[in-house]
Amino acid sequence: MAATVAIDKSLLAFLNGIARRLYFKDDSISDELLRTEVLGGISETEYNQKLRRYQLLLNSIVTADMNYNQLDAFLKSQLQKREGALSATEAATVTKFWQSQKAKIHETLVKDCVWDNQMKSINWRIDVCTKSRHLEQLNQPTTIVEMKLEGGDCVHFELTQQKLAELLHQVETIEQVITRNAQS
Repeated sequence: MAATVAIDKSLLAFLNGIARRLYFKDDSISDELLRTEVLGGISETEYNQKLRRYQLLLNSIVTADMNYNQLDAFLKSQLQKREGALSATEAATVTKFWQSQKAKIHETLVKDCVWDNQMKSINWRIDVCTKSRHLEQLNQPTTIVEMKLEGGDCVHFELTQQKLAELLHQVETIEQVITRNAQS
């Protein structure tokens, strides 16, 4: 669709401005800047209508994390609306915007969703006690785990065979839930 239709550079700059403000938290992008410099000084009423329209459009695209086939189908439906339909130029511009910004917006949203440090690497080893005052501890394997986090922190802990089995069961449960949610 976008290959043969011209791109509206003003609209592309407007979409980039909205994205910078909404998704990249750039406070330097004001309504006044978008209205006067990017859109050529249109009235506040026109600006507010256009801003609302494209924020809703971008929100739909971003929330669904649309791939290019989904975007194409979505924009075709927007072209066929009776009221407030997109023009072919607008649809081509939105497509160009999404092609250049999809990965960046997705990455930013994922970073915003992470509550704490992410695991960078994990190392482990098995230790077997060969000397002990207590006979029941003799020859019992213990798992030593070291997890390095992105922030530079390092977490160390030990697990008995029973605790390791419990941990693995919990990880398996988490994996099943993730798989089930990814399929729906």
